[in-house]
Amino acid sequence: MFPAGSSHVHTRMVTLPGGMHLRVAESGSATGRPLLLLHGWGASLYMWRDWFVPLAAAGRRVIAVDLPGHGLSDKPDDDSVYRLPALVQVVRDLIAAEGLAPVDVVAQSMAGTITVELIVTAPAFVRRAVLVNAACFGRVRLERLFPVARSSLADRILPRLVRRWIVARTHRLQYHDPSTIAERDEDEYWAPSQFPSFTRAMRRLIHVFQWQRSRPADLADGLRAADVPLLALLGERDGLVRDAIPYVAALQEAGAGISSMVIENGAHAMNEEWPEMISRHTLDFLE
Repeated sequence: MFPAGSSHVHTRMVTLPGGMHLRVAESGSATGRPLLLLHGWGASLYMWRDWFVPLAAAGRRVIAVDLPGHGLSDKPDDDSVYRLPALVQVVRDLIAAEGLAPVDVVAQSMAGTITVELIVTAPAFVRRAVLVNAACFGRVRLERLFPVARSSLADRILPRLVRRWIVARTHRLQYHDPSTIAERDEDEYWAPSQFPSFTRAMRRLIHVFQWQRSRPADLADGLRAADVPLLALLGERDGLVRDAIPYVAALQEAGAGISSMVIENGAHAMNEEWPEMISRHTLDFLE
């Protein structure tokens, strides 16, 4: 598994207060300005594999993490772990444990929701943030799985159904051009899905995470009070987080102070598919 064979990226386990163990990958100078990378639902820090080199070359200390339930981090069988406030606390504890505050954050999809909530509730922890197709800005198609997620039988059935081709097909749906996905990429996504606890964690996230977006006026009030610079990168062809572009426009109209950029033909995982372009826009904003 990544970063095997990558001498410039090093991994370690971090233990948070309460005993949660998270896998962290790091690259770049230890004295560089830290930049925290947070992945979306069902992914892992592998999503950021092509970001380490350009960000480190820009003088950044790059830190990516497997969120609870993902990658090689802990995957407790406890619904409360996967609720939005608990995941916000995990990121807050990680920032505090690593001495990163205030830290620049780049977050994709589900992690965008976590980051926005962190900014609203604890703005001192975040210096600036770039949100790539943040789930909290759109209507999320995972809602169609809610009836399945509520079934207790799913914990026993789903681990047997997660085959490599299913994981690969799901991954391809997040790209504008799926032909660019390599066999190694499919393996990296499939490998952690073979832990039965991974499938149980994904079911719990579908069931208990906050996928519904707030009224624009309400979120705008929180963001305006936090006064943390934000950039929303919105994929024009995001098929998972829908209607995010008009929602962000409504936030701006309500005075949220959020910048935005629509990426032509950008799909849901455009940060992974087009790392050079999206990381360049990110650095331009953060610097």
